[in-house]
Amino acid sequence: MSTQENKELARRLYVEVFGEGRAEAADEILAADCVSHGPGMPPRVGTEGIKVQAALLRAAIPDLVVSLEDQLVDGDRVASRWRGSGTNTGDLRLSPARSVTATGRAIAFEEMRIDRFEGGRIVESWFIPDRLSLWQQLGVIPAPEPPAR
Repeated sequence: MSTQENKELARRLYVEVFGEGRAEAADEILAADCVSHGPGMPPRVGTEGIKVQAALLRAAIPDLVVSLEDQLVDGDRVASRWRGSGTNTGDLRLSPARSVTATGRAIAFEEMRIDRFEGGRIVESWFIPDRLSLWQQLGVIPAPEPPAR
């Protein structure tokens, strides 16, 4: 596939799966045995993990709007930075034992990903979500005090 086609598949992952809530699109974009590497967790194999993540975000932020901010290509890899924003009107499950109650607040967060392509699908990904900003906006952890004037 061309670099342009790979960029388009990466774009579809953010816009369709996260932004539109079309979990089934993950099976068109990702290889069935794709490997996903995220901070602080063991690698996950398959498409189920990203479907769960999208469902959790969309349950907490039903009006989630996704925008692709940047994309860079190097060989078989596409690096993307995307932004999500919306209103936290649903509970957000952080772990099986902990959820954050809906706040009604407007929130915004970003994620950077590197997707490796093979055979027209994403076969491996490395991602770094901005959980710190998200958790501060949801009141999970305190936000820093604004600088004194």
